[in-house]
Amino acid sequence: MPIDDAPHVGGNKEFGDALNIRERRRYPDVSGDERLYGTLNEALAAMTGGGPDADEIYSRVVDRLRGDEEFIILVLKTLDAVEESAYLERWALIQLVIDLAHPIAGEYLAEFVRRPIPEERAEDTAHGVSTVTEEVILRTTAIEGLARLLRRDFDSTPVLLEVVGSSDHVAMRRAAWFALVDGGRADGVEQARELLDKSDFGWIATLKRIPVQEAEQQDRRLVDPNRTPRGDIPAPFNE
Repeated sequence: MPIDDAPHVGGNKEFGDALNIRERRRYPDVSGDERLYGTLNEALAAMTGGGPDADEIYSRVVDRLRGDEEFIILVLKTLDAVEESAYLERWALIQLVIDLAHPIAGEYLAEFVRRPIPEERAEDTAHGVSTVTEEVILRTTAIEGLARLLRRDFDSTPVLLEVVGSSDHVAMRRAAWFALVDGGRADGVEQARELLDKSDFGWIATLKRIPVQEAEQQDRRLVDPNRTPRGDIPAPFNE
């Protein structure tokens, strides 16, 4: 008699596999408005979506919502309602606000950057995620938003100078410096340079951002400014 040794999903009487979803995260509905909450989830789904047209789809969503102040306020209120440990969700909400590029979010982003960073909550930062690092990432992301708003009728110079002159985190000082440089405010850049020099961080003002093609390479053949070598890797299906 033949033995039925074909694998079966779910195992057998002695052994079994079970999918256990320990946690399902959802963005809190702080509006009580089904339409607004649905729009929020639609925008965040577009942000994290995949496929060849993902960027175009997200851009269309952002263009449609860019002038909607009610929606932007909802995003900010949701950000305050999300649990502190939900770093990915908090980052997504901050990035969405930044991409909407509306000056109405300026005061919130400035206040967010000024918030003290909570004490380290991770027990082993060498082999795990540092909560302080996560908080710094959120604030440098918000600083990028202030850099964009600096060019859109919101003067974020005061908070950027505060960060440049007093932040305990080099990444935040560096992000604020480049935000001022990108904003094109000569007086702000000069004040920032003086603050960096006084606090022994003057070297930050000497940093330059360059294309990877211009970076020093151990083997320049590895970087071709005119063509990205694919080798035997096929081109994406949509090219």
